[in-house]
Amino acid sequence: MATKTRKIKQTTIEKVAHGVLGLATKANGFALNTIEKAFTTSFKMTEKGLGATNMLIKKGLEISATQQDLVFDVLKGIKKKIVKK
Repeated sequence: MATKTRKIKQTTIEKVAHGVLGLATKANGFALNTIEKAFTTSFKMTEKGLGATNMLIKKGLEISATQQDLVFDVLKGIKKKIVKK
């Protein structure tokens, strides 16, 4: 009779262990999927941010070049007036 009880307990333990393993596998899969989505989203957001930063830097450099041209034009005009006097 002890052998029957032992087999039943072992079978129950195996069932519980199998169930726990199944739950752990599902939890692991869920965690991996969630992390993958988070990384994918963060990479997309980073790409968009880099694109926007690139555009802002280009525009800023264009504005800076225009302002430098204006400054040099003014300096040339002042130089011409000083040289004439």
